Amino acid sequence: MKLTVSDVTFSYNSSLSLDGVSFELQESQILGIIGPNGSGKTTLLKCINKILKPKSGSIILNDNEIQKMSRLQIAKHVGYVPQNSVSPQALTVFEIVLMGRRPHIAWQSSQKDVEKTWQVLALLGIEHLALRNFNELSGGEQQRALIARSVAQEAKVLLLDEPTSNLDIKHQLEVMELAHELVTKQKLAAVVAIHDLNLASRYCDKIVMMKNGKIFAAGNASSVLTPDGIQSVYGVEVTVNYHNKIANIIPIKPIAAIN
Repeated sequence: MKLTVSDVTFSYNSSLSLDGVSFELQESQILGIIGPNGSGKTTLLKCINKILKPKSGSIILNDNEIQKMSRLQIAKHVGYVPQNSVSPQALTVFEIVLMGRRPHIAWQSSQKDVEKTWQVLALLGIEHLALRNFNELSGGEQQRALIARSVAQEAKVLLLDEPTSNLDIKHQLEVMELAHELVTKQKLAAVVAIHDLNLASRYCDKIVMMKNGKIFAAGNASSVLTPDGIQSVYGVEVTVNYHNKIANIIPIKPIAAIN
């Protein structure tokens, strides 16, 4: 599955949130979207998932333009994991993951859907959580359940909106290891909006750094995560050291306000 985003622009009323954003993503790749709060990361993910409609530009899955696809068609290809999801009902983890089968269900779930749900729970190592109330899980467990829902959905493109926010370091690594394993072994493509630059360097094949709705820099970690680039976008002086091609970014101090 190939994802192509071409010159996408989006505005909230008169406020421009995305300005000419373009990139390509192939299967078996993770693309990290980084940038300060308000730089357009979540808006971009919502445009890709047709939750929001771009003012201009195009988003194409293989040869299919997202805006011409139905919600059902999109759900068969794209799995979206939002920030801080809370179930409005007291649903179990099994029920949450089974919901991922909806795009493939005519009227009601079949034995095949139930079996698929158990397979996904086992694949992600959360069978023991199946009968737990989703809202009573830890943040890391909730993220695994929501990713499991997208896998049960048989999505080929995963959109993860800050999947490591509010997690301790162990669960951050577990969630990103899980995403990397799924992308590699299941040949998926993933777009991950993420704040932690070190995690982005470690797990993302490509990185897009955004500032004020525009792409400031794009490429691999070594070309994007530079001291000058981070200072220009985040307003923070840093040192960047590389070990085995993975960045270790150490913040030093904030600098004067940037535009």
